[in-house]
Amino acid sequence: MISHTQRVKAALEGKILDRPAFVAWGPHMNLVDRNAKDFAKATIDYQNAYGFDFIKVMSNGLYFPEAFGQKIRPAEHILDETWQNTQINVINDPHEWARLKVPSMKEGVFAREIEVVKRLVDYFQGDVPVLPTVFSPFIWMGEMTGGYFRQETIVAHFKYSEKYARIGLAVVNETNELLMEEFVKAGADGFFLGYQAGMAGIMGKEMFEEYGKKYDIRNIQKIKDRTWFNMAHVCHGDAALSEWFLDYPVEALNWADQDSEQHSFAEMRRLTDVVLVGGLNHSTHGSYKDLSVMIKSPSDLSGTCRDEIKARIKVKIRNAIAAAGSKVIISGGCGWGIGSLPRFGLWEEAMEEIGQDMNVAP
Repeated sequence: MISHTQRVKAALEGKILDRPAFVAWGPHMNLVDRNAKDFAKATIDYQNAYGFDFIKVMSNGLYFPEAFGQKIRPAEHILDETWQNTQINVINDPHEWARLKVPSMKEGVFAREIEVVKRLVDYFQGDVPVLPTVFSPFIWMGEMTGGYFRQETIVAHFKYSEKYARIGLAVVNETNELLMEEFVKAGADGFFLGYQAGMAGIMGKEMFEEYGKKYDIRNIQKIKDRTWFNMAHVCHGDAALSEWFLDYPVEALNWADQDSEQHSFAEMRRLTDVVLVGGLNHSTHGSYKDLSVMIKSPSDLSGTCRDEIKARIKVKIRNAIAAAGSKVIISGGCGWGIGSLPRFGLWEEAMEEIGQDMNVAP
């Protein structure tokens, strides 16, 4: 029997074994992600239910600033996504960067996240690759100063309070590297590396290369020889901005290829030889604040007719393979909304049928 790890390694080599690899993630752990035991169990159940080919550890997107003292309201229900729930930011004035200290890896938030990875690694015993989620230092700094809704704040700190912002960047980068080191010790196979192309665009290329890219590549190089599957997730932005990340030393690239402003699989394949991750429209996360948006912008798993949904998925999968070749993992361009979960089993069924079709083809 082929393991999930074997399937991902085959994709890295440009091979397809019994079927193409596939994966999905999203903000699905917000009711359990503050407790290592609950979080690990929920992740194990999620993986066992859907049979994905690697685990993107779905930590709350603010766990890093949480470790520095950011106050985050606990989620009240499954659609109450953590990234919207900051009550007090770590940094409210650029001078506060000078007071930042590296948090402990042995207790508190980071110890919790490391324990989750260890529990997953111990449970799956190498059968499923485990990828903790780590963002770029400049993204973490953006989350500390207001997050997605105030992206210009951290850019202003770099522009007008460079002395203090550089002090903060040094601490955040050191923390990122120490955390990644601990994840590797816990058995992580690689990392899901989150990069905000949209914020890079706000920074401009010169600032991005000085305060972002340089540190991103350093972070990867620190663990490169002890991991085998690192994936860059390039979020937001457009086709031109996504190209800023193409020389990152990773094995796989994920972006919103279904977005008309982004590169298609065929276009991206002409630019890079890494594994391309995507091929399906994941639509929006959806939340209790924007259900109307979620309904108006359906994913490829949306609909009422089972056969139509499966046929649509299979066409998209075949198109992705035709465009990208065998170095492909089927997924969405970002996190899947909670409403997609009931269709994941159907998606798995489509993957199996694609594999059967490929193996009987002349």
